Amino acid sequence: MSSPAGSISDGLELDSLDSESLFMALTNVEKAIPELLLCIKPILSHLVSPSNQVDGNDDEETSGIEAREAVERYMTLLDKIQFVLRQTVYYLHATRISPQTLRPPEINNIPTPFASTLPSSRHGSEGLKATEGDERGVEVGLYASRIEERVLGQMAAALRALNDEGRNM
Repeated sequence: MSSPAGSISDGLELDSLDSESLFMALTNVEKAIPELLLCIKPILSHLVSPSNQVDGNDDEETSGIEAREAVERYMTLLDKIQFVLRQTVYYLHATRISPQTLRPPEINNIPTPFASTLPSSRHGSEGLKATEGDERGVEVGLYASRIEERVLGQMAAALRALNDEGRNM
């Protein structure tokens, strides 16, 4: 059964891990996806076909054989596609990732929750404490500002309520 799947499958073979061969393999992966989906058709038709026909035993057997062959083609093609994708990720990881990605941040340079910027390194060991010229140690984002405003409003309301209770007593 020589179909275009053989040529697509051959295009998924990797000879080397250079960018040109990976690009060609990824192009063939894009072409192989429709073929992968077409492999499902005989499987589904075999599963959907009624199995209670008495005179259709030969048809059922032929359908079963076609479904088994389709499963084999599907799994082979899927393995090749996964191999190409894994090799591409490996290649990109090995050649394109910045060395800074692999280094953890300094101990005092960890982003705070809801902050829009990292703490400045001029704070040194003080971390997020404000310096003489700074009013706030960290510039907060819009979401953090809204949360802070709501919490401060609730605190002010609670203090007013306590103050009113103290006056009423």
